[in-house]
Amino acid sequence: MKTLLFDNDEITFDVINGILVSAWKSKFIDISLVRKVKKYQLEILGGKSYPMLADIKSVRDTTKEARNFLASKEGCVGLIAIAILINSPVSKMIATFFIKASHPVIPTKMFTDEIEAKKWLMGYIVKEDKKSKSPLYFV
Repeated sequence: MKTLLFDNDEITFDVINGILVSAWKSKFIDISLVRKVKKYQLEILGGKSYPMLADIKSVRDTTKEARNFLASKEGCVGLIAIAILINSPVSKMIATFFIKASHPVIPTKMFTDEIEAKKWLMGYIVKEDKKSKSPLYFV
């Protein structure tokens, strides 16, 4: 099941089968854009946390400051794990810098195949224990 949560000139957020899917539209990502997008994300998720598929295929460049923020505790609020979807040497370089140099505080992995990325993220979907009303994490 797909639920479109947000769509503008910078990014789209959908929830598909318990996974937050973000598709970046901006070619350049800097700290001001990242902070603005994070604000959108927090508002639309309403305190819930999701594993996220981040489609960065359209991104051509990022700043170090933006990558470091996205990898930080503040940048990962509301997220459980991140699968980065790439399709070119440029997006591979950006994802590699993000993972190897910025060291995200949550599990993060790069993929060229969307189905494989979603399979990996399925292990991080939070299910609620009906008896205790507490979240169960499947990893």
